[in-house]
Amino acid sequence: MTELDNVFIIESLNPEDFYERRLDGHAANKMLKILGIKTKYHVAFTQPLVERAVAEAAKKNFQVLHFSSHGDSEGVQLTSGKNLNWSEFVQLIKPASGPKKALVMATCGGGDRELTKALQAAGVTFGWVFGSTAKNVNFSDCFLAWSILYNRLVDHGFQKDELMTTLKSINKAITGDFIYRRWNGKKYKYYPSIK
Repeated sequence: MTELDNVFIIESLNPEDFYERRLDGHAANKMLKILGIKTKYHVAFTQPLVERAVAEAAKKNFQVLHFSSHGDSEGVQLTSGKNLNWSEFVQLIKPASGPKKALVMATCGGGDRELTKALQAAGVTFGWVFGSTAKNVNFSDCFLAWSILYNRLVDHGFQKDELMTTLKSINKAITGDFIYRRWNGKKYKYYPSIK
């Protein structure tokens, strides 16, 4: 995959975020449409709705799965309040995975090592996984990070050197410890490396 063509967005933030309209996925969807990228955006309050959205993303073969929710080093939380540990989350998104697909984790802790461990333990592969290792990333910083990411993907694709430049740009603009992982056929390689 060298160019960005389409992105499937699943949003499962908490009820207050919906009330205050702090919706990373909604904002990313609008920005991607401006860039001319095909998108599909679903709000999924419950696990069955997330499962339905993931099945649709898999069926329509979207390149990028963008998952917006609250999270931490343990996993993610859905709008319904249901907590999913990383192993449960990986099983949930497995149908939409593939070595030529990317996963954007628009969650606090979405760049955590435990997600990578869960992906590898379950034999689930995404060619690229983007996220933050920070415990807290606010809405505006999160949206700015994904804006930089998607604009650079449109202009430069998924080439390793370009993605390294992209992550440098994100981390210069935002305090959020953003990283990406690249599947090399055997394991995930981190950039920047995690200490």
